[in-house]
Amino acid sequence: MNKLLMSLFIVFFALPVPAAENVVARVNGVAIPALQLEIAVSQQIASSTYHGTVSDEKRNEFREQALQGLIIHELQYQDAVARGFKPDKKLAKTRIKAVKNKFTSEKEFKNALSVAGITEDDVRSGIEKNLVVEDVIKKTVIDASRLNDADLKMYYDSNANKFKQPESVKLRIISTADEKKAAEALTLIRTGEAFGAVAAKMSEDTYRAAGGDIGYVHRGRIYPELETEAFKLKSGEVSGLIRAEGKWFIIKVEEKKSEQLITFEETKDKLKKELEAKRSAELLEKWNQELKAKSKIEILLNE
Repeated sequence: MNKLLMSLFIVFFALPVPAAENVVARVNGVAIPALQLEIAVSQQIASSTYHGTVSDEKRNEFREQALQGLIIHELQYQDAVARGFKPDKKLAKTRIKAVKNKFTSEKEFKNALSVAGITEDDVRSGIEKNLVVEDVIKKTVIDASRLNDADLKMYYDSNANKFKQPESVKLRIISTADEKKAAEALTLIRTGEAFGAVAAKMSEDTYRAAGGDIGYVHRGRIYPELETEAFKLKSGEVSGLIRAEGKWFIIKVEEKKSEQLITFEETKDKLKKELEAKRSAELLEKWNQELKAKSKIEILLNE
């Protein structure tokens, strides 16, 4: 589908359904037309796949997901209207202008409307409907998920174990399947050549590009044979040859960190985002299920 036409169909949610239009669902009596569903499916495919082509099985999965999304959108809109939500007319004008700006001229915009079989008023209605849904989601989910510092501190204090950083070591490694090559690399290091330089030219893993630097690791993240040696060495020390998983390794401990507790201030911003996102998802799911439970939803997709 033409991308400019797609920009119009993005606001297709509120358009009237012609009598002859195939209907795939009804939500409390409000019809969801087949064309609307296919547009939503096309949008999902375009945003999920590089080539824009999928198997019939995958397309059916997208269709089911898209239909559920359209049903939820309609339920949220109906709930918003019942609760007295109104569209922001000023913001709607800005959105309409943004849609028009996707076209090179007013004539091209009008032609696109004609091809789509819709009017500018239809576009305005669709945009206003979307704005109402955005507003009700903000009030019902996003604003209700906000946490203040006191809430965050209470969670932090109650879950102290989650904020402990385990003992860790910063490592460089060299790996090769050739024991002779590994021994040669170790000799170069012990005679004064920089570990990173030797790793860059002799290691056989992807870390060679970074001079063997694999960053900080804690227990359970590397092969047991390497772990034993890594946590035994002191900062700046280099191991001998280590055999693990059919390869030969040499490691250098750059730095060591003992177990430490991340402070509240250090984690506050990240914690806020994580907890609010989790709470938003929970509230959204709860709200959606409540809307479904008290509504009449008819699925006509296969009829």
